[in-house]
Amino acid sequence: MTSIQRTRNIDPITVADLESLGTASGPAVSVFMPTHRGGPVTREGPLRLRSLLDRAQAELVAQGVPTGDAVELVAPLRELGNRDPFWQHTADGLALYAAPGIARAFRLGTEVPEQFHVSDSFAVRPLVPAAIGDGEFLILALSQNSVRLFEATRGSVHERDIGRAPGSLDDAEGRTEREPQLQHQAAAGGTAAFHGHGAGGEVDRVMLQKFFRQVAAGIDELLAGPGRRPLVLASVAEHHPMLRDELTYPHLLDEVVAGNPDHASGAELQDKAWPIVQPVLSADAAAATERFGEALGTGLGLSDPAQIVTAASEGRVDTLLLTATVCRPEDQPGGLDGAVGHTCATSGRLVVLEALPHGNAVGAILRY
Repeated sequence: MTSIQRTRNIDPITVADLESLGTASGPAVSVFMPTHRGGPVTREGPLRLRSLLDRAQAELVAQGVPTGDAVELVAPLRELGNRDPFWQHTADGLALYAAPGIARAFRLGTEVPEQFHVSDSFAVRPLVPAAIGDGEFLILALSQNSVRLFEATRGSVHERDIGRAPGSLDDAEGRTEREPQLQHQAAAGGTAAFHGHGAGGEVDRVMLQKFFRQVAAGIDELLAGPGRRPLVLASVAEHHPMLRDELTYPHLLDEVVAGNPDHASGAELQDKAWPIVQPVLSADAAAATERFGEALGTGLGLSDPAQIVTAASEGRVDTLLLTATVCRPEDQPGGLDGAVGHTCATSGRLVVLEALPHGNAVGAILRY
């Protein structure tokens, strides 16, 4: 199965999503349900969602929310349930969230049990594996015609804004001013070496260096902070050294996706980048486990959930480590969901592992 098929009906879940949902306050409704990729069985989806929302609405009222407010809170999710085309384009699971001013739905690439929660906060831990998959990474697809930046995991990819970086060579700041100056210098020197952009090669290189400098400055600014996501470059071979000379992002990988990326979709770039980044991510997860083991007993490693929640709210968590056992949809929302949100909000890192040292289900490595 190709990446295009994997991601077609799967909604990307970003760290920003985890932050906004994890730091939201209630009354909050979290709904999870399995779905199907097609066929007659998809007709059951709206009925099952309606039943879950009826029960969630009743629970809101039972917890003291006025009936009118409860009806209004779940109304956007009910509207989704009434859209027949939506149910023909689902994947393996569905996660929905509703709170005052918030209504979100995510189609998931993994099956989840049917469950709903009514609480003061959202159940965001089940989204963490989908958000980071086997680890987040970045793809910078670069040519003279286009600059695109993608956030990706093994199962999802989406394009993000490139900030102040130019979107193409034509967008590079100062190009129109620099080119006539170079033409004048060529004439004054009495040679035919420089004849404007594209004529002799030297001007091309000057303009390309300026372009790459501006791209690198914009990407460096965009990715500034303590994040450790590997960055894979996709471009033609002659552009690699020029960009590497300018880019200071410390997690740029040596191996690249070679060739002009202009006509490649995000999913195609993801498929080509994954074999490059997967060994790096596996080694990174192992290193995080080792760091956690070393930090325990030093004051910079925590395994007590209550202490982790407090540290995350204070912005002290550098890395939050979760196992699959604490990312189950059936678990009631609690402080660890908030810890996920606060860790993301303070540029911390999330790691999902099969197991942690000493049988811990959750852990944190602190900044101080």
